[in-house]
Amino acid sequence: MKKITKGFITLGIIIAVQLSCLGQDFSYKDTLNSAINNSFDLKMSETDIGISRAQLKAVRADWYPTLSMQFNTEYNKDLTDGKGTYAYAGNTMITPFTQYRDMLYLTLSYNLLDYGIQGKKVHIAKQELAQKEISYKLQLKELKLKVLELYTKAQQNNNSLNVKTEVLNLYENMFKNKERMFKAGMNSKLTVMDEAVKIAKTKNEIENSKIELKNTLEDLAYYTKQDYNLNGLNFRNIDDTDGADDYIVEISSNNVIKSEVKKNQFDFTFDPYLTDESRYYDLEIDKKKSELSILKRQLFPSFRFYTGYSLYGQNPNNYYSSVQNIGQRSLVIGVSSQYVFFDGFKNRANREKTKLEIQKLQLEKEKKLSELESKYKKSFKTYESYNEELTTNKDLLATVKEKLDAVNRLNSNKLIEQNELLSTKAELLNQEYELEQNIINITSKLEEMKIMSGADEL
Repeated sequence: MKKITKGFITLGIIIAVQLSCLGQDFSYKDTLNSAINNSFDLKMSETDIGISRAQLKAVRADWYPTLSMQFNTEYNKDLTDGKGTYAYAGNTMITPFTQYRDMLYLTLSYNLLDYGIQGKKVHIAKQELAQKEISYKLQLKELKLKVLELYTKAQQNNNSLNVKTEVLNLYENMFKNKERMFKAGMNSKLTVMDEAVKIAKTKNEIENSKIELKNTLEDLAYYTKQDYNLNGLNFRNIDDTDGADDYIVEISSNNVIKSEVKKNQFDFTFDPYLTDESRYYDLEIDKKKSELSILKRQLFPSFRFYTGYSLYGQNPNNYYSSVQNIGQRSLVIGVSSQYVFFDGFKNRANREKTKLEIQKLQLEKEKKLSELESKYKKSFKTYESYNEELTTNKDLLATVKEKLDAVNRLNSNKLIEQNELLSTKAELLNQEYELEQNIINITSKLEEMKIMSGADEL
């Protein structure tokens, strides 16, 4: 029994070790979805949309009539021993009686005519809701661009770390070979030192890549709320969701991996006036125009219908008798109108202010759209430059591959030393690395332009 228990424990330990050694595989889409699901800004933006919907309901409620009821119960004590008379202080009537009094008052009022002011208020509330929905899209776009930037940096730093590690192994083998040749008197100390410098430089590059990768993963973890381990990371290409691409040349193989950017049907034309930013400013300008219209219509008189029904009861000695005495007293029906003849030019000042705010918003819109167009053009030019570099890098890779084939043939015939073969393999690795970094940049820029133009799909 003890042997079986020990066997299970040993098996469990082996499985745990194997699982810990497995690499972490990441895709851009999964990383982005994780960031979206854990974004506090997007959650707050969704809440703002709900607030605007509730505000729209509240503004629409002003279209309906208002029905209210008021009930008063009080005890009035005459302090003049019956010698007082009726008196008025403002809207308050002072009675000369000691008594319990109760009153129930029902009021109904309805806005008859306001020249469309209430309709404009509802329109503003609708535009506010539309703005909040666009604001959510803009925050989502911002998040996409940030995650894309961090994912690209993580992918490139991880790629650099893996390639430089492979190159370091080649340089260490070359160092050992030259060190043996130096001890045999077949080589100079200077050539050995050259290899040591290469090793030191490559180690420094590896450490820098580790630091950059660590910092990038920490920034990425803030958005995705995931823990990242520096060991065994595998970042898929940005446009790949099915499986990870192999970015490193297997030096034991004679076949170079031919990486290509997927051909996507994408319209590179960009109209800033069709963006969400443009729509956001259009809605804000429309709201200000509605506010200006309201200010103009406030100069006209408003009309409101009202009706009131009152019940009153009183008793000089007993509270409950006063309640039982409540009965019909009056019914009031009327129309009220309000017209402001002079407000110290306040309305005029507010209209002038609103007109200037509209002009400012139009200028801000043009500035924002100009910045968007400039940023898109810059991204497109960078994308074109990367594509031009891709052709050059492919040609260089083909040249290095031909050189490696030639060196392999010479090595098989014992016509070349081992270090020459290792050096060519290292050169091939570095060139493949440059090509893959180039492809990552192209794919990243293409995705960036899609996000900016709203052509991307989750």
